Amino acid sequence: MRSLIIYFGVLMCSNIAIAESDNNNKPIKNNASSQLQTLSDKYPWHQWKKVGQATLEWGIWDIYNSELKTPTGRYKGTKDDLALIIRYLRNIDKDALLDATEEQWQHLGYSSQQITPWLKTLSTIWPDVKKGDRLTFILRNGEGQFYQQGKPLGNVLSPSLSQSFIAIWLSPKTSYPELRQQLIGK
Repeated sequence: MRSLIIYFGVLMCSNIAIAESDNNNKPIKNNASSQLQTLSDKYPWHQWKKVGQATLEWGIWDIYNSELKTPTGRYKGTKDDLALIIRYLRNIDKDALLDATEEQWQHLGYSSQQITPWLKTLSTIWPDVKKGDRLTFILRNGEGQFYQQGKPLGNVLSPSLSQSFIAIWLSPKTSYPELRQQLIGK
């Protein structure tokens, strides 16, 4: 439970809004030296409408603020395009984020065979987050990508990893149903 709260805090505060509202989105090069056109470059999610927002609290501490956006301002499900913006209200190291993510995926019923490669991927792209950082997760056409302060973190993620990540917040089985309700505008 503690690691889940820390995880959500880190993700939500990690420069999500800053990452995507910043117009300095520059393509990055992958290992093959070809340029990657980021999802943010292709689809200006920062123009999308807010669906809902929520703050994750743990005891007396606020961990992060989160906001969900879609092109229409309505949540229809995780198969549709969306942006999850998390602004962290505390410092959280990458390992704590990964531990909390693993705990949440276990809660959602994912197998260790699924979780292990997902965590390996995330461990290569997630940073330690500091108070005030924003991380943004953009889901477009089934594929997701993380951003921090307008810059992509790693490459576009597989559909299975993208869906499992967003399920942490938006699945009906989430550990935080009240947070989910606020995010989806209920």
